Amino acid sequence: MMNLLSGAVFLLYSENCKPMFALIDCDNFFVSCERIFQPNLKNRPVVVLSNNDGCVVARSYEAKALGIPMAVPFFKVEKQFKSAGGIALSSNYELYADISQRIMSLIRDEFQNLEIYSIDEAFVHLPEKGDYFKMAQDFHNKILKYIGVSVSIGVAPTKTLCKLAGEYAKKHDKVFVLTEQNVISQMLTQTDVEQIWGIGKHSAQKLNFMGIFTGEDLRLAPRALLRKSMGINAEKTALELNGIPCLEAENDPKQKTIISSRSFEKEISDFNQLEQIISEFVDGACLRLRKQKSLATGIITYIASNRFNPNQIPYQNSVLISLAAPSNNTAKFLKAMKLGLQQIYRADVAYKRAGVTLTEIQDENLPQYDLLRPQEENGKERKLMAAFDEINRKIGKKSVYFGIQKSGVQYFIRRNHKSRNFTTSWDDLASVH
Repeated sequence: MMNLLSGAVFLLYSENCKPMFALIDCDNFFVSCERIFQPNLKNRPVVVLSNNDGCVVARSYEAKALGIPMAVPFFKVEKQFKSAGGIALSSNYELYADISQRIMSLIRDEFQNLEIYSIDEAFVHLPEKGDYFKMAQDFHNKILKYIGVSVSIGVAPTKTLCKLAGEYAKKHDKVFVLTEQNVISQMLTQTDVEQIWGIGKHSAQKLNFMGIFTGEDLRLAPRALLRKSMGINAEKTALELNGIPCLEAENDPKQKTIISSRSFEKEISDFNQLEQIISEFVDGACLRLRKQKSLATGIITYIASNRFNPNQIPYQNSVLISLAAPSNNTAKFLKAMKLGLQQIYRADVAYKRAGVTLTEIQDENLPQYDLLRPQEENGKERKLMAAFDEINRKIGKKSVYFGIQKSGVQYFIRRNHKSRNFTTSWDDLASVH
């Protein structure tokens, strides 16, 4: 980056200030969550692994410095990594989700119009006037103090420019305010068009053919040409690069489909064992459905063999089972899942992956009920599931569960290097000696 940007801070104090966006992005989030309760991990190379301890999905800065690539199968770099004193951890989804909720709660209390973009990123609207750098820096310090996680904050007039500012902030002082047009142009000139948020590899190839190679080329491209050749989304991206907001922030958007799936540690042929495992996916998906206050009408059950096993019959199949009326009742989806599994299960196949997808999701306040069913029954079901969730929230996960499920730890996913659930289990609370 050019010297002009080093340590630069650009602020807006004009009476005609336009609304501003900020992108709050947690640094190395999974690793940061682990370091909150394990200080011995600080300043050491750390990676977090995917399901079944397969691939690298998160890296500390120290691990990145060793040249550990993202998404590389861990066995390929394990010897090199451990010889450098590196530590590999299994994904602790429960811990990461809880820390994320705490961070998002702090953001929601501080700013307007929160849009959660991912587990570790969120967009917010800032006030129309103010010292944006100080505002962002103060909040960075607040998250670090209250949660123990470092965040990078990029501030800009549009969400697309926020992404650009956020990437710069990560590599420098954790806060960057991007408002001056000459600085925006310099950054875009040094940014390949494929790296612009919303432009993928396929779109970048089309843009390259049109002579558009950098973000600055895209910013200056004729709007009519972009719309005709690439569609409305490319035109919106160009407008965003010019400081014109086109991507409005959404307030906690609800998922239109909910997917829960996993690969297994070992191949499974037994129907009852497979049904028990998939029941966990149904339970998790239905919990997410209720948390976003929605109902679903259909469930797709999916199973597949190990495509890398030359001695295994290649097989995969899925089936959709629809309910008579929208519901968030786990019991109904478990029953539908079993019906679907019976239709696609083959006893001569060993399965390596399975999952479920809840479909036809709608707001629970606008359901299309079965006219032949009394409304009181729908109300009773929703109250039952609310009580079910409240018990598990207060006493602990799976304090109550359906008979088809297995109590205790989900044994079908290998997590040999998993840390304790420091914030979600009484038995795993951190202790001070």
